[in-house]
Amino acid sequence: MLVKWNPYTELERTVNGLFDQPLGLRPIWDDRNAEAQAWQPPVNVYEDKDYLEIEAQLPGIDLKDIELSVKEQKLELRGERKADAQKAKDGYHVHEARYGNFSRSFVLPSIVNPDEAKATYDKGVLTITIPKQEKAKPRTIQIDVK
Repeated sequence: MLVKWNPYTELERTVNGLFDQPLGLRPIWDDRNAEAQAWQPPVNVYEDKDYLEIEAQLPGIDLKDIELSVKEQKLELRGERKADAQKAKDGYHVHEARYGNFSRSFVLPSIVNPDEAKATYDKGVLTITIPKQEKAKPRTIQIDVK
């Protein structure tokens, strides 16, 4: 059986599908594929003339559950956000927070010195400061008048 192809039929199906779920959003109680979604902490990366700084947002994570390492020019951030077993047992009405293991890695530019990296953890924010090498820092050149 032959069916005449109409290009507008596919377009119509696509447009109508957009209105089935407004803006492509799921209801907050719809927990489909929640386990399949990987969790990664959001980060901010900042650079100035002296250093590169990476801030990782890690609220609710104990320092003992965070691992930070540098190998060659690659910075690895790993950890785990643990769920409260009692709350999970009692049952949630809405559960949007992600739990479990996470991993982030960053290839550092050659202008920084990863051997001198320092990290601080305050109020759920991990701040990693990596100084730039002296040769990468801008410098002023004195001009002599003859």
